[in-house]
Amino acid sequence: MRYSKVELDEVAEEAFAPRPRARWLRAVNRILHLAYRQELYRQILIRAEALKPDVVMMYKGFPIEASFVCQLQKMGCHVVNVYPDFSPHAHGAVHKKAIGAYDLVISTKSFHPELWRSVYGYNNSCVFVPQGYDPAIHLVRDLPTAPRFDVVLVATWRPEYGGLMKALGKLLAGRGISVGIGGNGWMAHREDFPSDWVFAGELQGRAYIEWLRGGRICLAPVTREVVINGTRQPGDEDTTRTYELAAAHCFFIHHRTGYARILYDESAEVPMFDTPEELAEEILYFLPRIDERNRIALAAHRRAVPAYSLDRRAEEVVSAIEVFLEHNSGNK
Repeated sequence: MRYSKVELDEVAEEAFAPRPRARWLRAVNRILHLAYRQELYRQILIRAEALKPDVVMMYKGFPIEASFVCQLQKMGCHVVNVYPDFSPHAHGAVHKKAIGAYDLVISTKSFHPELWRSVYGYNNSCVFVPQGYDPAIHLVRDLPTAPRFDVVLVATWRPEYGGLMKALGKLLAGRGISVGIGGNGWMAHREDFPSDWVFAGELQGRAYIEWLRGGRICLAPVTREVVINGTRQPGDEDTTRTYELAAAHCFFIHHRTGYARILYDESAEVPMFDTPEELAEEILYFLPRIDERNRIALAAHRRAVPAYSLDRRAEEVVSAIEVFLEHNSGNK
């Protein structure tokens, strides 16, 4: 943690809730998940009892149950969740209930605070702090110099992303445009895409950034609306890519959303699109215009660095917690 105002201790969730790729290990995990959860709880309680923290903070907290949040609160801890997903209803009833038990939810979604009660049905406090890029991983000071692909995307496959790229493949067919896609899930749908597209699988850390910087044009799609249990809810307006691509000096085209247009000037910093047809037009326009792409990428980088860094977001998170504690100091 690079924020000196905070003394931080950590219990790494992945040490107690591993996420292996091998199918047989996932089967073992399903058998042992209750034991994993109880061990995670035990370690958190040991730290909380020893340190007497002002705040216990969870990041999403998927394994955490509402009853455990209440147990921490009975110990005198304020319990805060930093929530990164578009809907807390999308991960099952246990998780949905748990999110309502936290004292404060700090959401990375701009629309959550306004809809927290009416759409999601919660009575606890919710404030908005955006996502950001990690300077230790995503910040690159120079423009890319050796692109391998014309168009690149790194994202876990979703039906919306698959549909977008399938349509794009048809719109760009026969134009000799090279495409590279990274992320989980794409190979299961390989037959939907042109045979010359390259799929890299999961990419993390520097490999993720180098793949993105290997494209003349990067794509930043979002899922703008979702259906959960038959009910339409807002989807994403931004993702971590929204900030990471700019920090890495990538030229990128972003799905047009209200919040993205607040973050960037789409005429000078980040071009945007609504439909596959508009995206194809943008790609065909910008591919031969390297100087214009570089100028726009530089402008987006200046906008994002350092304003959209996780260091700045950490300051905002701490400020939100301080305001909450000031107004709720007598409630524990």
